[in-house]
Amino acid sequence: MILFDENNLSPVRRRTLERMTNAALKLYQEQKFPSPEEITREAEYAKVTLKSYFSTHSEFVEYVVKQVINSFDKPPMNNTVEENVEKLLTWGFGELDTHEALMRDALRISQQRWQESFSGDVENNDVRYIKKSNRKIALSEALLPLKSEIPEETRQKLVMLMSVLYGTEAMTVLKDSFGLDKDEIIELTVWGTKLMLRQALEEARAKWDNC
Repeated sequence: MILFDENNLSPVRRRTLERMTNAALKLYQEQKFPSPEEITREAEYAKVTLKSYFSTHSEFVEYVVKQVINSFDKPPMNNTVEENVEKLLTWGFGELDTHEALMRDALRISQQRWQESFSGDVENNDVRYIKKSNRKIALSEALLPLKSEIPEETRQKLVMLMSVLYGTEAMTVLKDSFGLDKDEIIELTVWGTKLMLRQALEEARAKWDNC
């Protein structure tokens, strides 16, 4: 639970929150998974300071992720779907690579909350997953030019399948299990998404030709 109204913070409280957020980002950039104590020490505050803003450390990490995502400047999309997908994945995996430790920590929290939803530690209605819709929105926009070329149901299936290839989960698997670097991940996932696109278009055209 967030213990403040972001729109009504005093200047002092806002500066304190910004310092703690920047301290956390600095430690994540050093490929660390900082504890609340490490974050407040880096920001030069008392250990209890963070607890006056967030009821849990997970809530603070979610807040930091939100600030990072809101600072992203997503590339503009055009009318060519394959170009859109390549541009989106190239940009997206670049940002994920830059903030890898933070995004991995966010993924850990998402998995932890999923587990808690079965353990009875939290109410099911309170279980929220970080970045739940960001990739869906971005991919839906990238695939918008297909609206007149394939059925809407197929386009939504493409969004779902591409969501598996685009995100922290895909980056983690491809780095940890296959040893790929950022550029190799981009090359592989762009190749995979383009195969999906071409298959979907081929099937749609074949269906219409037979009508």
